[in-house]
Amino acid sequence: MKMLIVFAVLLSSISLSAFAGRYHTPMLTTWSLELNNGVAYINSPQMPSHCSYSRAQISMSGTEFDKSQFAFALAAFKSKTQVVVVVDDTQTTCVVSGMRDLN
Repeated sequence: MKMLIVFAVLLSSISLSAFAGRYHTPMLTTWSLELNNGVAYINSPQMPSHCSYSRAQISMSGTEFDKSQFAFALAAFKSKTQVVVVVDDTQTTCVVSGMRDLN
């Protein structure tokens, strides 16, 4: 009985995000970049359906990676470049974890 309880506790402590997968979105041909209350969002009708409000957010935590990701998105938006973003497949608040341009 103790073993079953220990197993149940261990099983419940495993984060479901550990099993989450990341994938590339379809090519975003029409998209916009928005900064709202300190959070940057990429809005697009081509965003996957599980992403609420057809958008994905870029973390603005201040790390060099996040700064460069926002700078890349801003440059791509200003040059009207089509992009593909990497998002998590289980979250409704999609977070961009990578980007690439298609030019």
